[in-house]
Amino acid sequence: MGIQNKYRKKKICLIGVGKVGSALYHSMNSSGFDFKYAVDSNTGRLKRIISSNKKIIPAKKISKNILSESDIIIFAIQEKKLKDTIRECRQLNLDLSGKMVFHTSGIETSQLFGSLKINKKNAGSFHPLQTFNTISYKNNNILINIYFGIEGGNNALKYLKEICRVLKSKYIIIPEDKKILYHSACVTASNFLVSHFSMLSKITDGISLKNKSGIEIFKPIILTTLNNIFNQGIKESLTGPFERGDIGTIKLHLKYFKENLPSVLYYYILIGIETVKLSFKKKSITKSEAVEIEKLLLKYI
Repeated sequence: MGIQNKYRKKKICLIGVGKVGSALYHSMNSSGFDFKYAVDSNTGRLKRIISSNKKIIPAKKISKNILSESDIIIFAIQEKKLKDTIRECRQLNLDLSGKMVFHTSGIETSQLFGSLKINKKNAGSFHPLQTFNTISYKNNNILINIYFGIEGGNNALKYLKEICRVLKSKYIIIPEDKKILYHSACVTASNFLVSHFSMLSKITDGISLKNKSGIEIFKPIILTTLNNIFNQGIKESLTGPFERGDIGTIKLHLKYFKENLPSVLYYYILIGIETVKLSFKKKSITKSEAVEIEKLLLKYI
């Protein structure tokens, strides 16, 4: 299905073509959205990203002309620069009440636009629930079939839902007061997962792997575990010494980490406490076993 006519005619200004902005631009441009302006201080990168679209006008800085001639203004920039960029727009002293204004921050809400002359019904935030580790110089389709966390006024939500529909993605509406909780979940799902594998690498460094990385040899068990989680659920996917109540094995782990890898010890304890709770919830260990294991873990702090 194509874009509804009332959305097809709207001229978009994209501010920021970094990792998120470049992916968003390619996905929306390929889907028929009409970009009139793209703004980024890195003009060389900007021109390379939009090189296939001769209609779009690149710019290094935001101007009155750019904002005045745009129907939709999307701020796809990092949180630490977002407030300053909005402040720049405010200093232009423009009436933006007829514009749709969005940002892609995972933690900030549409209230961030409160200093601008806007219609609150037209302000929103839409955060792609995806990880972006590189700039996109072409449409890599990483926004297909993902969720967007969206929030904002009624008009904004209608438009954001339409973006999701056209991009063949999904959405969840995030209550304004839950945005921080939502973003912390994103960090846990992606950033901390990377850190988890960093800890795994520290542990496997001491094993003779014959030039193979710890990540490589553990790939099958990692992928099978993930598959189990998404198909059978978190609780039913748990195995191992905590789930079995094997306190002897846990003691050996703790003793080894304390003597040889103290940087891993507290990580093991923290994750271990959560695993004890999950094991008890699964009813694979008794309450007394759970208490005994937790006391053992806390003794090493």
